[in-house]
Amino acid sequence: MDDPTTPDAADVSASRAPSSVEPIRVGILVVYYLRSDDDLDLLRIHLERIRRHTRIDYQIFATANRVSDEVRALLAAEPHLVLVSVPATGDRGSREHGYYLDALIPVAIGAGCTHLCTLDVDSFPIDDRWIDTLVAASEPSGFAGVLRRENGDTELPHPSCTFATRAFVEHYAPSYSPDLPANPPTRRFQRQTGQPSDTGIRIGAALWTAGVPWGHLERTNAHDPHYLMAGIYGDAVFHLGSAGRGKLFRHDVQSSRAHRATRPLERMPVPASLARARRNMVRRLRRGAERRISARNREVYALLREWLVTDGDGLVDYLRGNASPAPAWQARLAPAVGGNVS
Repeated sequence: MDDPTTPDAADVSASRAPSSVEPIRVGILVVYYLRSDDDLDLLRIHLERIRRHTRIDYQIFATANRVSDEVRALLAAEPHLVLVSVPATGDRGSREHGYYLDALIPVAIGAGCTHLCTLDVDSFPIDDRWIDTLVAASEPSGFAGVLRRENGDTELPHPSCTFATRAFVEHYAPSYSPDLPANPPTRRFQRQTGQPSDTGIRIGAALWTAGVPWGHLERTNAHDPHYLMAGIYGDAVFHLGSAGRGKLFRHDVQSSRAHRATRPLERMPVPASLARARRNMVRRLRRGAERRISARNREVYALLREWLVTDGDGLVDYLRGNASPAPAWQARLAPAVGGNVS
């Protein structure tokens, strides 16, 4: 993947999904991590929704290196789930996520899966034909994924849901590392697309460099209580968002007045001896805005999480535009999101 080249017609043809007569067996790859056992309800919903909506042969291949015994016991009891032992990494955030996803790929391929799908602990299918939707979206390249344009992504398949044929995996050897190799093709990719690094960027860079399009699963919400959280993609997959991370998002930073005002200072050339002092000054000037934005996002997240746990079908119906929220949810959400909820 470090030096992708443009495939010829035979290569592209080989990476297409298997013919309809071949039985599909999907390997669902998940890195399970919960900030605390208070999020066990999210894990239960995730597993229940996969069982409810997956009508074909599937197996969940999972790692769970930093979870409690209670979480591990819940996972071990899931009939379609295999806990894979992978050596622990000291990396955190997107590097940790990508490391474990990369380790799960050969295990699922070795188990005979025809397709691989990634999900997050707070993402899950919402439609019985979700695999059909992903298969269709992946043609002809053999790959599809969530594209969060609302967070500034242009060419990054987000691991809250990606989908690949076995032939694609064998041809491209995809990696979910957020670190791009330092070579001219990837520098050109970032310069021309403006895509920030995150889990999945190596796949986006390889396909862009090869000139091979991939299937975009974009946000299809009819209602948006938050621009990023509680997203539905391709009308097939739900992603709560931020269950395992902080509550300050890329779009927040890009649109913050405090961040815009301090960018000239951040970019101003200074002697090496002053670089650290400059960084500390920029952080102090931005700290108040970041705290306010994070607090607002935490409030919205808490409400959306509670709604999901207490009435997940009602939340999904509302997001899809099939129902209005109950008056109690309207009254609670409106102040948090800064407007009417209807």
